[in-house]
Amino acid sequence: MVTSCFTRWYLRPAERAARGDAHALPAPRPSAAAPAVQVAIRQTADGMIIQIKGEARVECAGALLDGLFASPARRPAVVTLDLSELRSISSLAVGVLVGYRRGVVRTGGVVRLAEPLQSAVREALARAGVLELFETTTGAEAAPQQ
Repeated sequence: MVTSCFTRWYLRPAERAARGDAHALPAPRPSAAAPAVQVAIRQTADGMIIQIKGEARVECAGALLDGLFASPARRPAVVTLDLSELRSISSLAVGVLVGYRRGVVRTGGVVRLAEPLQSAVREALARAGVLELFETTTGAEAAPQQ
């Protein structure tokens, strides 16, 4: 008898709904295909350019981390982050960028942000208080697109 009272607590939401349980939670809806963050790395004569596109949401932080640390050069002298096609950035993704910067600076490198930044990204970096950690460049100083 006791187990029958607790059985409904351990059922999956869909099973609860099938049994007609009043306390059933709705089954989770499949999320729409969220645009993933894309990371492209290329070497230049001046160093390395990392272009980040899309939306750096919380669920994309792992992909961003993998993309940043998959760089071919282990100790780049100059890294330019091109965030011009990044539409939004979560606080977790900001933390990933700051952690990446910290690793580059520890090995004697410099991390720059290529201008222009989208307003939502600039605002997120400014609110987090990390915008001043990065040097900035103008679009003309960044390497041309290939």
